[in-house]
Amino acid sequence: MTKPKKLYEGNMRKNYFFYALPLILSALLAQSYSFVNSIMIGKFIGSTAFAATAVSSQFTTAIESVFWGYLTGIGIYISVLFGQNERKRMLGVIKFNLMLSTLIAIGISTFCILTCDRIFALLNVGSEVYYDAELYFCTYISGLAFFQLSWGFTYIANALGLTAMPLITSIITGILNIVGNYVFLVVLKKGIEYCALSTVIATTLSSTYYLIVFVRLFKGWGISHKGFFITKDEIRHSCSFGFPTMFQQIAMYACGAVVAPLVNTCSTAAISGYEIANKAKTLICEIYQNSSKANTTLVAQAMGAGRVDKLKQGIKTGITQSLIIFGIVMTLFVVFAEDFSLLFLDPQKDSESIRVSVNIIRFFLPLITFNVFNNLFHGIFRAIGSGVLLLVSTLIYAIAFVAYAYIFFGCFPYDIKIYGIYAAMSAAYITEVIFAIIIFVTGKWKTPEYKILEEKSKNI
Repeated sequence: MTKPKKLYEGNMRKNYFFYALPLILSALLAQSYSFVNSIMIGKFIGSTAFAATAVSSQFTTAIESVFWGYLTGIGIYISVLFGQNERKRMLGVIKFNLMLSTLIAIGISTFCILTCDRIFALLNVGSEVYYDAELYFCTYISGLAFFQLSWGFTYIANALGLTAMPLITSIITGILNIVGNYVFLVVLKKGIEYCALSTVIATTLSSTYYLIVFVRLFKGWGISHKGFFITKDEIRHSCSFGFPTMFQQIAMYACGAVVAPLVNTCSTAAISGYEIANKAKTLICEIYQNSSKANTTLVAQAMGAGRVDKLKQGIKTGITQSLIIFGIVMTLFVVFAEDFSLLFLDPQKDSESIRVSVNIIRFFLPLITFNVFNNLFHGIFRAIGSGVLLLVSTLIYAIAFVAYAYIFFGCFPYDIKIYGIYAAMSAAYITEVIFAIIIFVTGKWKTPEYKILEEKSKNI
């Protein structure tokens, strides 16, 4: 395992590249394993089962965003503490917040399983896919406590510059997941719920690996993991970093759950094509978002160390890197849109689904360019502790997306209504980026803490 790294020290461009590369590879591996799972479902069970995984995906993502958001914020707080060399405080913050998020995850997963019928009624899940969708959803959501532990450990590793650790974990998790799916689906001839079970088992094992590594890390620093120690001030800071990011993520992904009932009224073929396009979008977003995490971590570490000069230099480097990576990946998807879509379904039986997917990838996904800028602004807002701006910016996107979706969905003819969802998403990205640019150009994004550090740097 490599040693924790302060990104603002030494050659910043080199630090950015070697920090971001394992994150990008981890994202590629994680998504490729997810793709393999989906391919296996589509090939070995059928397109109906494939659609069954899609009808609740937006709702599940909205639930997961609670933990992505909160734990991302905690990771940023860990970056600040790391910049201040407060290792014992780091451990206390980590233990408290992971215990809290685990208890909440258990409560949410139990509630979802008990109220699954009502949830599916709200989502307009059709009878054709209902049975498979229910089995898959209940099995998957039962592993929420282990999922959030894995995410939490990942964000903490990133905060310490240990990006090789998530890469190793991603490899382990992916291999276990694929092997599990093969055994369940091909060897044992089990149903769709066993794909979810395979994911739960693999994530549980990866979370255990993370736990062992972090215990050893803090022991190496001479800090015992035993006991429970955290001050009220640290709890307050945890909340100030965690909650704004949590609400921001909820707003971002809850709008997808609100729009899901519209999507689920479309044909099974349209839903399947939409889900394939979503997988392409997820992969593209994962790549540039993980690239820009170097930007967020560096800014947070530099804030903790009081190095505004490094902070500004890092922001410029992060913008350039994210745009270059996005441009390369997006070009590949546009060129190979049909080849990508053919991976998941039968070209003869599912030609309509493939057509929908290809059209979305080629004509709508390039507009994600606007979200590359939004994501970079989000990272800066998070890192300097400007949670209010982060939340407001995302709420603008979420409200715009829902409003545009219902307008476009109502205006488009039935056979192309599914495109209205992506048209709405693109319009919402543009709406948010206009707001973010205005805030950034006018300097409204600067927090009091940032202004103090900026003033001190001028006097040095």
